[in-house]
Amino acid sequence: MMPKTALTCALSLVLIAGCAPTQPPDARATPADRHTSRDALDWQGSYEGTLPCADCPGIRVRLTLMQDGRYEKQTQYLDREPRPETVTGTFNWESDGGTIRLDAAGDSQRYFVGENQVTLLYRDGTRPTGALAPHYVLRKVP
Repeated sequence: MMPKTALTCALSLVLIAGCAPTQPPDARATPADRHTSRDALDWQGSYEGTLPCADCPGIRVRLTLMQDGRYEKQTQYLDREPRPETVTGTFNWESDGGTIRLDAAGDSQRYFVGENQVTLLYRDGTRPTGALAPHYVLRKVP
C-alpha cells in the first residue's frame, strides 16, 4: 500500500509543478498590459490637503495638474500668510508611471499619483509612514 500512496503523491506533485507559472505575473505582462497612473484618464485636476507643520497649524496646499504637463501649486502657511503663494511650472512622469516630479519652481517635489489623490513623497522618493502619513495625501476636488 505504501508504494501506491507514494506514487500518487509524486504524480500529484508533478502535475501541480507543471501547472505553476514559470515567471511572476508582472514579468509576463507586456508594457501595454500594465496599467499606470499616467495611462489613466482621470489624474488631471486639482488636489487639496493640509500638510503637517512643525511650528504652525498646517500648510494648506492646492496642486493642479494639467494634461499638457503643466502644474499650478498654491501653498499657504496657516496663521502666517493671508493668501497662498502660487508657483507654476511643468512636471514630468517618473519611469514607474505613477510618480510625478515638479520642476525647480516646485522645488523638484515628487508626488505619487493614485485614484483621486496624490501623496507628497519624501526627498528620497519613499512614501510617508506612521501617524502623520494620512496628512501627506492631497485629495482630488471638483
